[in-house]
Amino acid sequence: MKKIIFTVLALWGAFSAFSDDGGSWYPEDWTYGNIYVKEPNDKIALEKELMIVEQSSKSSYDEKTNTRTKLHGSEVEAIFGFKNTTAQSVVVPCAFPVVVSTQVAVKKDGFLSNYIEVGNGYSSKLEVLEVALGRKLRFKEADWESGERRWGTTDATKNDLLSVDKKLRTVPIAEYLSELKNYKASETLSPCQIVQDGKKIAVQTVGIETAIEKHDENTESLKETAYREHNQVEVYTIKVVLHFFHELTFKPAASSKLSVKYAIDAAKGGRSYRHSFVYDISTGGTWKGDIKSFVVLTDSSMDIKNSKTKFEITDLGEMCNWKRTYLYCAENYKPQKDEYFVFDLNSYGYECDVWLSNRKSMQDFVSGVRSSSELSGSYKISSDNQDGEDGNLVPSTYEAKTSFDGNLLNGWVEGVKGDGIGEWIEFTLSKNVLGPFATNGLRRFGGSLKSEYYDENESVYKTIHGTNSSWESNNRVKSMILSSEGKNIAELQFEDKCLEVLTSPADWIWQSAIKNPQLLKTGTYRMTINSVYKGKKWDDTVLGEVWFVPIEDKAGNIILNDDFFKKPILQKTRQFLSLK
Repeated sequence: MKKIIFTVLALWGAFSAFSDDGGSWYPEDWTYGNIYVKEPNDKIALEKELMIVEQSSKSSYDEKTNTRTKLHGSEVEAIFGFKNTTAQSVVVPCAFPVVVSTQVAVKKDGFLSNYIEVGNGYSSKLEVLEVALGRKLRFKEADWESGERRWGTTDATKNDLLSVDKKLRTVPIAEYLSELKNYKASETLSPCQIVQDGKKIAVQTVGIETAIEKHDENTESLKETAYREHNQVEVYTIKVVLHFFHELTFKPAASSKLSVKYAIDAAKGGRSYRHSFVYDISTGGTWKGDIKSFVVLTDSSMDIKNSKTKFEITDLGEMCNWKRTYLYCAENYKPQKDEYFVFDLNSYGYECDVWLSNRKSMQDFVSGVRSSSELSGSYKISSDNQDGEDGNLVPSTYEAKTSFDGNLLNGWVEGVKGDGIGEWIEFTLSKNVLGPFATNGLRRFGGSLKSEYYDENESVYKTIHGTNSSWESNNRVKSMILSSEGKNIAELQFEDKCLEVLTSPADWIWQSAIKNPQLLKTGTYRMTINSVYKGKKWDDTVLGEVWFVPIEDKAGNIILNDDFFKKPILQKTRQFLSLK
């Protein structure tokens, strides 16, 4: 028990800087911890770790059943690469900690309310209070809206609350799950999903530690509240630590891959809607040796606190729903005591990166562009990616280099008879990259033009006079074979997707027609036309602008040389691309 309490206190130390100020719609604060052992382990080394942190989520809605199903998002997945450094089988008791803090108000009659009157008023999650008290709570007043009230005056008292202060409750997992079902609790309080070497590992017991502290500032604010409808006199903060205990078995002198996944609750409401939570990485510092390779892929900014390690940051730009995507990397990393990460996701837009707004000069790692054939001649395009008029045009060729010139309105057109199957475009990369990304077909104009408009019913661009636009007149790419040094790497799949009107350079990535980009090392690559979408007028096949996202050196060296990192990162970045 002493070890459990020590870990709890360590988590709370990191957590204390993020107490609620009473001004949010959701007064919960969450801290999640890395895997830890009860005692420092000198036999099992943690050699690799990949954290995938996703706060933006995607769901599907079924109108027939009036239900919404989460597809992915709002979760953390931690993938660990362990190594048993001994010649014996080793069984290690482990745990994952979760800390949640919420608030409750005490009324004049001593009963508790999970609606807090401070400021504009806000409600806390009932299930957190129920987990702390260990019983289902009833409301003393009927809900005039839904019939099943989730906030208001409960049948619990201040004495009930104070009786659980500093108490440790350990329950079998079956009993804990039964409690959650009875409380109708959200999935964020559920145990993590653990898989070791393809086998599910069951959580055996759950340790629940609760501490109660009076919130002096909010209590004082109640005295100044103009509207005393709820007769509230005190506000208390409840901190609950959940430890999901399990056992891991490591075979003699063998490596072991462990995956841990759990839902997160990070919503912060108020004047600006955002998501934020704390990840206490210090609990992962109890394994033997340093983590040789440590990578975080996230759609949030990661603020690193109390660390002696310098992390390399790769900004992958906008990949999902106006959210940034980042890679954080470190080598020979040993988490320190009191070290933690803060993941912050702001739902508002952002200023574009230099590399997005100045593509031509920032893609200087691409050279040696050539093709098997090119259509001869020239044509007119808008002089501005974002807008243009018929009288504001500039000439462009159909050469391969136009697909790498930073202009979204032109592109390479193959020069043979027929659809151009087997024709190719080639280039050399001097940096490790994520890509390729590409627009599809010949757009020619950007913005709103007198001569061309977007038909929402048919999802195509047409001319005012009703004839086909340049985009639908020509062939577009359906698939291309990506190869290097004569070896095929992948079949790139293209959507038959016309470039939309641009509002800013930050729109680039989500306008890409390629939905299965690759992680590529430096070298020379070839993209060969494999199939096409037929044009309505001509057989010329048009590839639009092609671009890549450069990856910093350390990240490239770690990720591209090890499928432990490469496969899940590639899968997740592709998933991010579908979030719009």
